[in-house]
Amino acid sequence: MQEFLRKIFRARPGEWGAVLVLQLLIFLIIAILLMVKPTASALFLNEYGAVGLPYMFVITAFLAAVVSTGYAFALRYNSLIRVMIASLTILLVILGLCGWLMKYPSIRPAVSVALYLWVAIFGVLAASQFWMMASFVFDVRQSKRLFGLIGAGAIAGGIAGGYVTNLFVQDIGARNLMLIAALLLLPCILLTAFIWRRYVSRTRSKVSRKKKSAEEFKAPHRLILESKHLLLMCAIIALSVTVAKLVDYQFSALAAVRYGSQERLAAFFGFWYSTFNIIALLIQLLLTQRIVRLFGVSGALLFLPLGLGLGALVMLFLPGLGAATFSRATDGSLKQSLSRASSEMLFLPVDAETKKQVKTYIDVFIDSAAGGLGGLILILLTQIAGFSAASISWVVILFTVAWLVCVLMIREEYMDAFRDQLSHLQPREKRNRMKSTHKQVLAGFLQVLKDGKMTSQERQLLYVLERSDSLADTSLRTPVRRLLNHPSANVRARALRSLYLQPGADLVSEVSSLIKDNDPQVRAAAFDYLFSRPESSVRGILRECLEDESVAIAGPALVSLATETSGNEVSRDRWDVAQRIRARIRSMRSMPAAQRREWAEYVLRACGRAQSVSARSFILSCLIDDDPVVAKHAVISAGEYQHEEFIRPLLQLITEPKLRKQVEQALVQYGPGLTAVLPDLIRSGEISVQELRRLPAVLSQLDSRASVDLLIGCIERYAPHDYETRLQAVRGLNKLRRDFPNRVLPAKTIYRLLMEEMESYESLQERLNVQNILLTITTDEEELDYREGYANLLRQRMAGTFERLMRLLGLRYPPTDIIPVHRALTKGTIEEQISAIEFLDNLLESSVQRSLIPILEARQRQTGEVTQPILPTRDSMEVLRRREFKSLMQSMEGKDRRLQLSALKLMGRLRNQDYLPLLKKYAVAEELSPRLRAVARESWRLLEGNEIEQ
Repeated sequence: MQEFLRKIFRARPGEWGAVLVLQLLIFLIIAILLMVKPTASALFLNEYGAVGLPYMFVITAFLAAVVSTGYAFALRYNSLIRVMIASLTILLVILGLCGWLMKYPSIRPAVSVALYLWVAIFGVLAASQFWMMASFVFDVRQSKRLFGLIGAGAIAGGIAGGYVTNLFVQDIGARNLMLIAALLLLPCILLTAFIWRRYVSRTRSKVSRKKKSAEEFKAPHRLILESKHLLLMCAIIALSVTVAKLVDYQFSALAAVRYGSQERLAAFFGFWYSTFNIIALLIQLLLTQRIVRLFGVSGALLFLPLGLGLGALVMLFLPGLGAATFSRATDGSLKQSLSRASSEMLFLPVDAETKKQVKTYIDVFIDSAAGGLGGLILILLTQIAGFSAASISWVVILFTVAWLVCVLMIREEYMDAFRDQLSHLQPREKRNRMKSTHKQVLAGFLQVLKDGKMTSQERQLLYVLERSDSLADTSLRTPVRRLLNHPSANVRARALRSLYLQPGADLVSEVSSLIKDNDPQVRAAAFDYLFSRPESSVRGILRECLEDESVAIAGPALVSLATETSGNEVSRDRWDVAQRIRARIRSMRSMPAAQRREWAEYVLRACGRAQSVSARSFILSCLIDDDPVVAKHAVISAGEYQHEEFIRPLLQLITEPKLRKQVEQALVQYGPGLTAVLPDLIRSGEISVQELRRLPAVLSQLDSRASVDLLIGCIERYAPHDYETRLQAVRGLNKLRRDFPNRVLPAKTIYRLLMEEMESYESLQERLNVQNILLTITTDEEELDYREGYANLLRQRMAGTFERLMRLLGLRYPPTDIIPVHRALTKGTIEEQISAIEFLDNLLESSVQRSLIPILEARQRQTGEVTQPILPTRDSMEVLRRREFKSLMQSMEGKDRRLQLSALKLMGRLRNQDYLPLLKKYAVAEELSPRLRAVARESWRLLEGNEIEQ
């Protein structure tokens, strides 16, 4: 029975519990809506007639603006579940109050308006919250399989609610029906809380929760304006709602003429709303998945505008309630089935934090604003231009054409949105986008695959196989299947991956032979394919492979098992995944080192995906393993597991050159969750300076405001006096801006850091000027050596400060302008340096220009005329000595330990008695390190000519 249900509905064991409870919740939501909506529409039409509908559309738009703004504000300061429960509770109270007030005839007109507005807001808000929560319960792959099945619950709720209204409204009265609907909202609130606690909160670790809180808040309209994909989604939704309002007006106006009384209208609407949902249920169960698979998401979105355009043409040639009912049936059935499922899939490539901020805004504000636009258009057409209900179809046709254009445009944006999620992990190269139509692309792919002889076309075949994954077409299956015998292991493995994604591609017998392929990636792909098939057909084969003594067979099988059962508790228990991993861990203890190293790769990969307690313990033990190969695989596994317990061990390993690359990649996988944990670790002193120097390379790969704050914190707070950390942090900011150009950096902070670096460079420059002059007149060899060492250290510090300064300029101004300037000033000729300074003199803002240009001019003179005295020749030696005294004091007052050591050593060789009080002070200064105090005592002894009594 389970196999039958799996084939029909594509739900797997372990998923049915979440599917059913979500179905029940959306069933209740839509049933309540369809119980109230016919009564609210009939009551309003009975009080105000069809002429009042356009005004209600406009009022609804204003109300939606208020609701969406308040909703976004609430989300900024409260958790999503708290806002969802509060909004449902408020809707319950309003509905109950309306039902109670309906018994007073004198205020019934006001109640009719309130009920109409309640229906409009509830219909979009409750459904939007539900689908957002459903997207948190299931991942992208599960959502594509199960959203259609879950949506059937909504349609069933529409059928039930409409028929309840049709059957009972005349017997129990509209008021009692409202009160029953209000009571049904109570289980909706309880189910919402249960689903969140059972399927959302429990599946999120501490790091996952911190990921969400680590992201900064951004206004929904700003997020939408920054994304072409979201803009097109808004356009499609707005056009669909506007057209729906026009069609609904035609349907309601003609129905109001045909049926006069409130009860007859309520019964008529209840009957047809339920009928529309019956049609939608049939479409959902029988056609939605097939249409989406055949035409893709954008192709499925074309059906509704095409159907409404056809209905408008029918209305023009055969005006009447029948034509209006056809258009309304098209909208009611396709919108709640095929169009709804496809529209929700458009949100799949949007990250969870952005989705939380924009989805309700789009579903409530954009939806209702478009409804308000429809109301204004209806007022213009019916009350000013004098259009009849049938004549409105001309405007419907115009809007459906625009709608179709937007749907055609969103196809490439939908695919690009998925690519953008992983763009920072791919080589940053310009890829050619295919501009051909779907049919042309498919024809070209088929030709390549059919002509894919067992020769040297590996690169072409791999490219076609990668691109064909996004084309849902069964005609690709046969040519891809032939590639399982291709001589290239890469092609065989990629063909297996493509068949893995093809629904209905059951090739168990052929794939089973590939589990003993000579290439490890082919074996891994074969196991992935077999574990994704129905268990009854492959269980025996897979059990034998899992128990095989050969690491080449059992290892990939164990990894595939852990991958496929991840997130599915039923499947994990059925296959005893945790027990199998524990058994392999125990067996590794008695293995020779070479064999243990071979098994470690597979067992650790399985541990990273199985995410059990024993797996976590094993990963922790392997992170400190003496074998670098085992430690490397443990690092990779820790990155896949993403448990907060691994963060500290990974940070300790980041200083190991052989493991640094793997550790950085593992930490990057934690995402914003890492940036939420790091500040506490840094403030508590658990991260050393050596580890802190390596963190910017990780933070620069995380596109979040928290990453920017941490990089700036490395400069300003965490290690302000460690020049290497400062430099790496600034480099990280440059890389982050390059890879994520939409990430806004704090301009005021960058400006402040820039000014600090200019001040530091100017101070170093002045100190070096003094030393350069004194080096030309110093005759004592010992003094000359120490002076030269001090000057060289100043030059090193200036070089690092100059690089930070130029990189900070690249954060404030276009990098394309600053990079050539930087190269000219560091490696260019004198003429190129002068040209670069002149260019900057015209580019920079006045405050930066006033500080930076003199520094660059002095630097250019230093590098170009090292042998020439920089100070005026009239300066006496006494002036030079006073300036040197001041410069050495500046070095001692800073926090650069190496400069302090060099300055103290130089003081002891200058034979200047003015330094004795200073050296005596530094010899006992508690704020200095023991090493510095020891050097100060030594210089004091040398300068004074006798040893200091201990």
